[in-house]
Amino acid sequence: MDNQILTIALALVSMITGVALLVNWASNRQIPGLFRIAMGYMATCVGILLASMQGTLPPVISVLIANALIMGGRIPVLSGLANFWNQEKSKLPLICFVWFLGTMAGIYYFTFIDESVLWRIRIYTAMMVIFSVSVAYVLAKGLKIEHKLRPVMAINTNFGAYLLLTLSVFNAVMESIFVLFRDGQPIASSEGATTVFLLGYFVTVTIFAISIIIMTMEELKVEYQEDAIFDPITTILNERAFIEVSNRVLGVALRYTKPVSMLTIELTNLDDVVKLHGTKVGNSMLRHFALMATDRRRNEDVLARSSYKQFRMLLPGVDEAGSQVVIKKIEDAVLGEEYVYRGNSLRAEFLVCAITKREEDLHLQQMLQEGEVDLIRMKQQLEAPA
Repeated sequence: MDNQILTIALALVSMITGVALLVNWASNRQIPGLFRIAMGYMATCVGILLASMQGTLPPVISVLIANALIMGGRIPVLSGLANFWNQEKSKLPLICFVWFLGTMAGIYYFTFIDESVLWRIRIYTAMMVIFSVSVAYVLAKGLKIEHKLRPVMAINTNFGAYLLLTLSVFNAVMESIFVLFRDGQPIASSEGATTVFLLGYFVTVTIFAISIIIMTMEELKVEYQEDAIFDPITTILNERAFIEVSNRVLGVALRYTKPVSMLTIELTNLDDVVKLHGTKVGNSMLRHFALMATDRRRNEDVLARSSYKQFRMLLPGVDEAGSQVVIKKIEDAVLGEEYVYRGNSLRAEFLVCAITKREEDLHLQQMLQEGEVDLIRMKQQLEAPA
């Protein structure tokens, strides 16, 4: 097959997969980085289409602008991947942009001043290898970060990310090898190495688009799993997960005849804060309180948000005296680190009641009900006239 026809077909396939990435972004706009990936990929597709017109269009379009779009489109793709994988402050896109400017200067020189197709190929290959290595680094680091920050991510396959990681490493190696077998012929020539290069690009653009779509689907799956386990505002366990985990904890405590305490905590001034400052500030106060409580608990303690302004903390192996120590730590933490909004100090006011059970009295539903009753009793005592 003539390489020019192969290049045009590659451009059309790239445009189709680019549209698929745009649709993927439009359907999942809440996921960061997808728009940059889609836009960068579309720029690369347009560049491939222009490159296929070498000999028909002037060199300034079919060589200079085409290469600028093909390589320049990789920069927003890299930036989008960094944003997708929690690396918004990564300097790699900026570093690659500097390399890109140097590469474009070289392509301009070997196109209009001292024409040399072979050197254009070498410069282009070096830039693409840098991009492939950068993508592989972002993916590897991103997987490590996600596994550390998101426990649900650690138990998922991450097939899309590993597929793209494998593709990037493979491209970096193979492009470095193939450049040694190219004779410096234009892309439209019938050179065998160029034909293999174009066929490899067919595989690359297809697998890349598929990888991004799979990564998006896996991210949505992880978010759904997290919503089923964690409270979206405070990022601690929700009521459903708390009951499931607590039943297991009580089973272990019953086996080893250990006491278990449960704290029921309610923020009494949350409604007032929301009325004065809005829901956003109220949610920030909830996150602040959850952070303070989390920092003062042991690894085996179970903390969850059970309702709009209520939290529960299960303390395995802790008796009545120990539960009072935990309450004192939470009170000191909240009093010591106030939440500040626009220069105003907003202090979380809360009530805490503790229920402690042993052996045959270890029934989760009973502990939950007694905690609610004690909390109501405490509020009634505060409201009663002196």
